[in-house]
Amino acid sequence: MPEAESSDVVIIGTISVCSRDASVLFDPGSTYSYMSSYFASHLVVSRDSLSVHVYVSTPIGDSIIVDHVYHSCVVTIGSLETSVDLLFLNMVNFDVILGIDWLSPYHAILDYYAKMVTLALPGLARLDWRGTPSDSTSRVIFYVKARHMVEKGCLAYLAYVRNSSTEVPSMDLYQLFVSFQGCFL
Repeated sequence: MPEAESSDVVIIGTISVCSRDASVLFDPGSTYSYMSSYFASHLVVSRDSLSVHVYVSTPIGDSIIVDHVYHSCVVTIGSLETSVDLLFLNMVNFDVILGIDWLSPYHAILDYYAKMVTLALPGLARLDWRGTPSDSTSRVIFYVKARHMVEKGCLAYLAYVRNSSTEVPSMDLYQLFVSFQGCFL
Protein backbone atom coordinates (compact mmCIF):
# COMPACT_ATOMS: atom_id res chain seq x y z
CA MET A 1 0.00 0.00 0.00
CA PRO A 2 1.58 3.38 -0.98
CA GLU A 3 2.22 5.95 1.71
CA ALA A 4 -0.03 8.98 1.85
CA GLU A 5 1.60 12.06 0.43
CA SER A 6 1.38 15.35 2.24
CA SER A 7 -0.84 17.95 0.64
CA ASP A 8 -1.55 21.63 1.03
CA VAL A 9 -5.16 20.84 0.15
CA VAL A 10 -6.53 21.44 3.65
CA ILE A 11 -8.55 24.12 5.35
CA ILE A 12 -7.35 25.26 8.74
CA GLY A 13 -7.98 28.33 10.85
CA THR A 14 -9.06 29.66 14.20
CA ILE A 15 -12.66 29.49 15.38
CA SER A 16 -14.37 29.45 18.76
CA VAL A 17 -14.89 26.03 20.36
CA CYS A 18 -16.44 25.95 23.83
CA SER A 19 -15.99 29.76 23.99
CA ARG A 20 -12.23 29.48 23.42
CA ASP A 21 -10.20 30.16 20.27
CA ALA A 22 -9.11 26.87 18.71
CA SER A 23 -6.80 25.92 15.87
CA VAL A 24 -9.12 23.82 13.69
CA LEU A 25 -8.62 21.44 10.78
CA PHE A 26 -11.69 20.74 8.62
CA ASP A 27 -11.37 17.10 7.56
CA PRO A 28 -14.10 15.42 5.49
CA GLY A 29 -11.95 12.27 5.48
CA SER A 30 -12.53 11.85 9.19
CA THR A 31 -15.74 10.15 10.32
CA TYR A 32 -15.62 11.83 13.72
CA SER A 33 -14.53 15.14 15.22
CA TYR A 34 -11.74 15.37 17.80
CA MET A 35 -10.38 17.60 20.56
CA SER A 36 -6.71 17.54 21.58
CA SER A 37 -5.69 16.71 25.13
CA TYR A 38 -3.91 20.07 25.39
CA PHE A 39 -7.01 22.04 24.37
CA ALA A 40 -9.23 19.94 26.65
CA SER A 41 -6.99 20.68 29.62
CA HIS A 42 -7.90 24.38 29.33
CA LEU A 43 -11.67 23.83 29.35
CA VAL A 44 -14.15 23.44 32.14
CA VAL A 45 -16.25 20.74 30.50
CA SER A 46 -16.77 17.17 31.57
CA ARG A 47 -15.91 14.18 29.45
CA ASP A 48 -17.65 10.84 29.33
CA SER A 49 -16.44 7.36 28.54
CA LEU A 50 -17.46 5.90 25.20
CA SER A 51 -19.48 2.70 25.41
CA VAL A 52 -17.60 1.45 22.33
CA HIS A 53 -13.96 2.36 21.74
CA VAL A 54 -13.02 4.04 18.46
CA TYR A 55 -9.84 3.04 16.64
CA VAL A 56 -8.27 6.00 14.84
CA SER A 57 -5.74 5.41 12.05
CA THR A 58 -2.77 7.77 12.03
CA PRO A 59 -0.96 9.04 8.90
CA ILE A 60 1.83 6.53 9.56
CA GLY A 61 -0.52 3.55 9.70
CA ASP A 62 -0.72 3.08 13.47
CA SER A 63 -4.02 2.92 15.37
CA ILE A 64 -4.89 4.90 18.47
CA ILE A 65 -7.72 3.88 20.78
CA VAL A 66 -10.12 6.71 21.64
CA ASP A 67 -12.35 6.07 24.64
CA HIS A 68 -13.62 9.48 25.85
CA VAL A 69 -15.97 12.10 24.42
CA TYR A 70 -16.98 15.68 25.17
CA HIS A 71 -20.69 15.96 24.36
CA SER A 72 -22.44 18.95 22.77
CA CYS A 73 -19.43 21.24 22.39
CA VAL A 74 -20.41 24.64 20.98
CA VAL A 75 -18.56 25.50 17.76
CA THR A 76 -19.04 29.11 16.67
CA ILE A 77 -18.26 29.80 13.04
CA GLY A 78 -18.98 33.32 11.91
CA SER A 79 -22.23 34.25 13.65
CA LEU A 80 -23.61 30.70 13.82
CA GLU A 81 -23.42 28.53 16.93
CA THR A 82 -23.30 24.82 16.17
CA SER A 83 -22.85 21.73 18.30
CA VAL A 84 -20.68 18.63 18.01
CA ASP A 85 -19.48 15.73 20.12
CA LEU A 86 -15.67 15.82 20.24
CA LEU A 87 -13.69 12.65 20.85
CA PHE A 88 -10.63 13.02 23.09
CA LEU A 89 -7.48 12.45 21.02
CA ASN A 90 -3.87 12.93 22.02
CA MET A 91 -2.68 14.95 19.02
CA VAL A 92 -0.46 17.91 18.23
CA ASN A 93 -0.70 20.81 15.80
CA PHE A 94 -4.49 21.21 16.01
CA ASP A 95 -6.81 21.83 18.93
CA VAL A 96 -9.84 20.46 17.10
CA ILE A 97 -10.49 18.39 13.98
CA LEU A 98 -14.00 18.79 12.57
CA GLY A 99 -14.94 15.66 10.66
CA ILE A 100 -17.89 14.57 8.59
CA ASP A 101 -20.08 14.22 11.71
CA TRP A 102 -20.00 18.04 11.95
CA LEU A 103 -19.59 18.94 8.27
CA SER A 104 -22.58 16.97 7.00
CA PRO A 105 -25.37 18.14 9.36
CA TYR A 106 -24.39 21.77 8.75
CA HIS A 107 -24.30 21.28 4.96
CA ALA A 108 -20.67 22.38 4.79
CA ILE A 109 -19.16 23.06 1.38
CA LEU A 110 -15.36 23.06 1.37
CA ASP A 111 -13.54 25.17 -1.22
CA TYR A 112 -9.90 24.14 -0.90
CA TYR A 113 -8.63 26.61 -3.49
CA ALA A 114 -10.15 29.60 -1.67
CA LYS A 115 -9.57 27.98 1.76
CA MET A 116 -13.27 28.61 2.50
CA VAL A 117 -15.97 26.74 4.41
CA THR A 118 -19.55 27.59 3.47
CA LEU A 119 -22.44 26.47 5.65
CA ALA A 120 -25.51 26.16 3.41
CA LEU A 121 -28.27 25.25 5.84
CA PRO A 122 -31.75 25.15 4.29
CA GLY A 123 -33.80 28.21 5.21
CA LEU A 124 -30.78 30.25 6.34
CA ALA A 125 -28.47 32.60 4.48
CA ARG A 126 -25.18 30.99 3.44
CA LEU A 127 -22.38 31.59 5.88
CA ASP A 128 -18.85 31.87 4.44
CA TRP A 129 -15.78 31.46 6.62
CA ARG A 130 -12.27 31.80 5.24
CA GLY A 131 -9.42 29.77 6.70
CA THR A 132 -5.78 30.68 6.82
CA PRO A 133 -3.25 29.82 4.11
CA SER A 134 -1.42 26.63 5.06
CA ASP A 135 2.24 26.11 4.51
CA SER A 136 2.54 23.95 7.62
CA THR A 137 0.59 20.91 6.43
CA SER A 138 3.61 19.09 5.09
CA ARG A 139 5.45 19.82 8.35
CA VAL A 140 2.61 18.23 10.32
CA ILE A 141 2.89 15.00 8.33
CA PHE A 142 6.70 15.12 8.51
CA TYR A 143 6.60 15.61 12.30
CA VAL A 144 4.36 12.56 12.76
CA LYS A 145 6.61 10.40 10.57
CA ALA A 146 9.77 11.71 12.26
CA ARG A 147 8.41 11.08 15.76
CA HIS A 148 7.46 7.53 14.77
CA MET A 149 10.96 6.89 13.41
CA VAL A 150 12.62 8.23 16.60
CA GLU A 151 10.34 6.01 18.72
CA LYS A 152 11.60 3.03 16.68
CA GLY A 153 15.22 3.94 17.51
CA CYS A 154 16.32 6.05 14.54
CA LEU A 155 18.82 8.81 15.24
CA ALA A 156 17.51 12.38 15.20
CA TYR A 157 19.41 15.59 14.57
CA LEU A 158 18.29 19.12 15.24
CA ALA A 159 19.41 21.58 12.58
CA TYR A 160 19.15 25.35 12.53
CA VAL A 161 18.88 26.92 9.10
CA ARG A 162 19.33 30.64 8.59
CA ASN A 163 19.12 32.67 5.42
CA SER A 164 22.57 34.28 5.30
CA SER A 165 21.49 36.72 2.59
CA THR A 166 19.22 38.59 5.01
CA GLU A 167 20.44 41.35 7.23
CA VAL A 168 21.60 40.36 10.71
CA PRO A 169 19.80 42.31 13.47
CA SER A 170 21.98 44.97 15.02
CA MET A 171 22.93 45.11 18.69
CA ASP A 172 20.67 48.17 18.98
CA LEU A 173 17.68 45.85 18.73
CA TYR A 174 19.16 43.64 21.44
CA GLN A 175 19.61 46.66 23.73
CA LEU A 176 16.00 47.69 23.03
CA PHE A 177 14.82 44.22 23.98
CA VAL A 178 16.87 44.19 27.19
CA SER A 179 15.46 47.61 28.15
CA PHE A 180 11.87 46.45 27.66
CA GLN A 181 12.13 42.72 28.34
CA GLY A 182 9.40 42.93 30.97
CA CYS A 183 6.98 43.82 28.19
CA PHE A 184 7.85 40.72 26.18
CA LEU A 185 7.78 38.10 28.95
